[in-house]
Amino acid sequence: MITVVGLVHVEAGRLLVVRSRNKKAFYLPGGKIEPGESPADALRREVREELGVELARPVVLKRYVAPAYGEGEGAMVDMTCFTASLLGTPRPTSEIAELTYVNRDEYRSHAETAPAIHEVLSDLVASGRISA
Repeated sequence: MITVVGLVHVEAGRLLVVRSRNKKAFYLPGGKIEPGESPADALRREVREELGVELARPVVLKRYVAPAYGEGEGAMVDMTCFTASLLGTPRPTSEIAELTYVNRDEYRSHAETAPAIHEVLSDLVASGRISA
């Protein structure tokens, strides 16, 4: 089980997703929790590293357990998702190749996708926060 945190940030009906330089699928900004870090602190650190912005008021949205993208057969991810306000404009930093905003159908059309992100997008569509 790989324990991670992720930022669910929606603008204009689309979810912010990023792609790291060594992966093909887009996923939520965030990453692994370091020893001694709280999940919220890990999220702040990861978002700062990946997008060059600080977060205000992170709040737990939901926890997802799903197959882990790119980690081998049987690997699972336990992802605690947060919402938060971004302090600044996100931009890809050294470890991120690109960022984009997607709705559910746009994400589904990508050649490679992360199973947990499909679950996040389905929940966002069901709650009316993004379009299908």
